[in-house]
Formats: sequence, C-alpha cells, structure tokens
Amino acid sequence: MFYLSAMTNIQSIRKAVGQNVKRFRIEAGWTQDILAEKLGFSTSHIANIEGGKTGISDEILANLCNIFHKKPAEIYNEPDASFAVDKKLSLAINDSVKKAFKNSYEEISKEILRQVTNAITVRGYSERRRERGGS
Repeated sequence: MFYLSAMTNIQSIRKAVGQNVKRFRIEAGWTQDILAEKLGFSTSHIANIEGGKTGISDEILANLCNIFHKKPAEIYNEPDASFAVDKKLSLAINDSVKKAFKNSYEEISKEILRQVTNAITVRGYSERRRERGGS
C-alpha cells in the first residue's frame, strides 16, 4: 500500500506548483487574465491553480513549460523561500520602470508633436509662397 508522507502530499504539490506558476507569471509581467488567455482557461481557473486549489494535467504542464520556457521539474520544484521578497522587489522595479517610461514617453510624444507641428508649419509656408508666385 502507498502512503503519502506528511512532507509530500497532493496539497503540498499543488501549492508548490501554484506558487511557481504565479512566480513565473509575474516574472513574465503577465496578469492572470493574460495567462488564462494563453492557456485557454478562465481567470478563476488560473487563480485556483495559483492558490493550490486545483492541480494541473500533463497537458497543462506541457503548455506551462512551453509558455514559460521551463522544464517540468521547475514547475514542480518547491519554490524558493525568497519568492515573496523577489515579488516585492520585482513589483517595485516594475513601478519604477513604468514611471520612467511614462516620463520618457511624454517627453518623446512632445518632441514628435513639436516636429510634426514644425513640419506642417514649414510646409504650409512653402505652399503659400508657391501660390503667391515665390520660390
């Protein structure tokens, strides 16, 4: 007869898989909605996997491996205890990058708008000169 030890049982495996899926999803910069779309599942199903409430089939495992570019063992490994710290750091970095990108985006947008406005003004001036018979 097969007995599960206290350390390794179905629930602990589901929890490890869920934590790893969540970590890989966050590292990819995806929401649960995005991962659900990539796998063809509902967001609630992804939440159940990440929460350790639902196990994964071999087909889902293969899809996760392909999506995240991981080996099956990486999906099933016990997650690193520093994940919570890594998650907070990752979120902080993402926020910083978003803020920096937003500022850069606004500056670039203003510069493009200035150049387009200038080009339209110069073009309009040239066209008016031609209409008046100037060169």
